[in-house]
Amino acid sequence: MSPDLKQKLKKALAGKSAVEMGQFQFVNLDEIRSQAGDEWPEIRDKTYEVSGHFIEKRLADDDVFIRCQGGFLIIFSTMGGVEAEAHVEEINEELNEFFLGERWLEKLRSHAEARRVPTDEFLSIVARTQVEGEPAGEARPEPEKAQEAAAEAAAGWEKKPESGEGPKGAKGGRWEKTTQSKSRSDKEGVLEWPDEVYEAKAWDEIIFQPVWDSRTNAVLHHVCQVRRTVGDRHVYGRDTLMGIDEAQALRALDREVALAAQRGFQSVFSKGGKCGITIPVHYETLSAVSHRMEYFSILQAVPKPIRKYFQIRVDSVPSGAPVTQMQEVFRSMRHFGSNILAEISYANKWDLARFEGCGISVFGAALPQTLSIREPGDEAVMGFMQLVTQARELQGEAFLNNMGNPDLLNAAISTGIRLFSGPVIANDEDAPQPARSLDFAGIANRLRKSGPDTDVFEID
Repeated sequence: MSPDLKQKLKKALAGKSAVEMGQFQFVNLDEIRSQAGDEWPEIRDKTYEVSGHFIEKRLADDDVFIRCQGGFLIIFSTMGGVEAEAHVEEINEELNEFFLGERWLEKLRSHAEARRVPTDEFLSIVARTQVEGEPAGEARPEPEKAQEAAAEAAAGWEKKPESGEGPKGAKGGRWEKTTQSKSRSDKEGVLEWPDEVYEAKAWDEIIFQPVWDSRTNAVLHHVCQVRRTVGDRHVYGRDTLMGIDEAQALRALDREVALAAQRGFQSVFSKGGKCGITIPVHYETLSAVSHRMEYFSILQAVPKPIRKYFQIRVDSVPSGAPVTQMQEVFRSMRHFGSNILAEISYANKWDLARFEGCGISVFGAALPQTLSIREPGDEAVMGFMQLVTQARELQGEAFLNNMGNPDLLNAAISTGIRLFSGPVIANDEDAPQPARSLDFAGIANRLRKSGPDTDVFEID
């Protein structure tokens, strides 16, 4: 590592406990090496030189660009979150197109990603990948020397814990590939999620609510929720704060739910099962760009092939939210899940037209406690029909949470509402379960305390 690069790296890391990292990795160098024979050293050096120049031209002056084993590392000086991810993807697409236009590079391909990593983890990556990353003819450092070089570059760096940082030794809630399961592809390896210590909060626990799909007669998803027991009933989400609607408290709640949702999925996935997980997040957490980027750093920890199993549900969308802001918030979420949901207040009587252009797949609400246990009345049924009609006008589906009456459930199904959760559907669970079949008769049987046997099946 050159003195100039060490100095630039030191400056980039100073006072930071985490950095926005971009990584470009060549995926078929071994094949090219075997075909190149004696010409490999020259081809290798030319590959790194041309590719590095191509990428570096597209970075800001203050970004740190490091050649490493099999590719390149970047520290973004100002860019982060979705913006960094999109920029890295754009560069990678252009780079692969460039390879196709060069005879000696046409078989080369690269893979790229952007993510936020703790600074000590970044230094470890640099140390590991500097061993074989130097140009031909230069002395290659031993692994210990590489570690010393990385440490030297960060001299003077003092780690300052960020808000919500995990315990010492945890890797900031990052997924890491470990042993590959024989039944999984390389894209879906077994992933390890570090333990997280939860401090005492306003809620008692984090649970998973099964979501029933009335069209497919199956439980395919679980909603991850905080829960608090008040007297003889449970309250969920922001209601656990008991009227304390401080933005900081909601952000802490949303952060812990997102982490628990990922751990919950991992508990199923690591055993060979699959299930969908819905992650709720409050609109207030996403409305400010800085807080949105902070929250996205948690969602970005999930590898892209795994994100198809997650849905993001934005809760408490205010009736007066600016349309341009809503479009920006919802569109920015689409990178992190298969569908985007919007939960609005049942009292608002829908008005879904304001969500046009937001890319939302499912609209709905949590039923008020007094309504959820009643027999279906004309007003409730008309409200369900209006929800379905307006959702379909935006090419969306409809959901209802907190369903507590089987007759009300039957009426809601008849109006076209597709997704349901609540005590009528299934009890809250400590951890999500693999997807399972469940029809209306099965729900009725459970309510009569003679639950049916259900078959577990795979979801694609």
